[in-house]
Amino acid sequence: MSTTAGYFDETILNNIRRRASEIMFDDRIKQQFDARYDILKAVQAVQTANVYPSIARNKKVVDVDVIWENVCGSEVEANTTCEIGGDKSSTNLKNYELTYEYAVNFSADEADFDDNEFEMAIAKQFLKADKDLTEHFAQYCAAQIDSFSGWNVLTTGKGTVSGADTYIPAAYWNASLAAYFNRVAIMNKFTSPIMLSGNNLYESMWVAKANAANANGKGDAIMYGDMNMYFDMFNIDTVNSPDLKTYLLSMGSLALASRALNPERPEVLMEHTRYKMSSRYLPFEYDVFYKNSCTTNDRTQHDFKVKLVADIFINPTGCDDNNTGVLSFVCGEAP
Repeated sequence: MSTTAGYFDETILNNIRRRASEIMFDDRIKQQFDARYDILKAVQAVQTANVYPSIARNKKVVDVDVIWENVCGSEVEANTTCEIGGDKSSTNLKNYELTYEYAVNFSADEADFDDNEFEMAIAKQFLKADKDLTEHFAQYCAAQIDSFSGWNVLTTGKGTVSGADTYIPAAYWNASLAAYFNRVAIMNKFTSPIMLSGNNLYESMWVAKANAANANGKGDAIMYGDMNMYFDMFNIDTVNSPDLKTYLLSMGSLALASRALNPERPEVLMEHTRYKMSSRYLPFEYDVFYKNSCTTNDRTQHDFKVKLVADIFINPTGCDDNNTGVLSFVCGEAP
């Protein structure tokens, strides 16, 4: 394959970006490229850790440093005159290797398009690549969050604790379950907890909101109103099938990280061009690679790779080794 130096420059890239924006403004076309990734919105809501490119020279270049802060050492003690001060909050820097590395490859042949449609075709393929990588990473995160589940210390009430899962019979999944989750959060010392669910409670909460204006429907809406709930019916239930799961997440328990190594502007090399591109959904950037080759009637085929290197991490330094900041609840009877 040969590369036509300078073909894919900043002007061409900006034209494709403009085309992509035009597509996303069209409501009917937009539906084809809307990603389903609410689980990642929940993770972002609890993330307090700071993420930086790694400065460790003995690590792979794709590593990141994550700074986690925990306040664990303070305690109540008898007063000692003139004694002031005590344990500091712990700020822990941990180096991580980003293990999620996936890409979408696609091509566009000039011979297949009129000149005025070519950039539109590439723009659509970029939008589709962004959507597919976002949803794929969302399902990866769903599996990781489930693996992060800790032990629920509340062993009484509507849930039956079995290992890292708490089983709650289907009959209990209604507005009154909010009181149980409130107890769980208190007893497990969760800070500003967030609920993350698939199908569990979705219909019940939806109906409660609709009935909030009715005299006999305010109670359910009030109970649900105290729950900071995120629903992702596509990724959580898909990953955990056939189980229907709901998670309780403590503030500061999770962190997302990514690293793109390509330059901001297209860099033309001997065999390919490279640059990075922001996702429309993820708080990340993709590494993009481009090359071309001669095709039918001496026209040109354009080949692209959109790569994501990222990961999700659990706070490794919490105040209690068994309290990971993530609890898993299953709709059903304990085995």
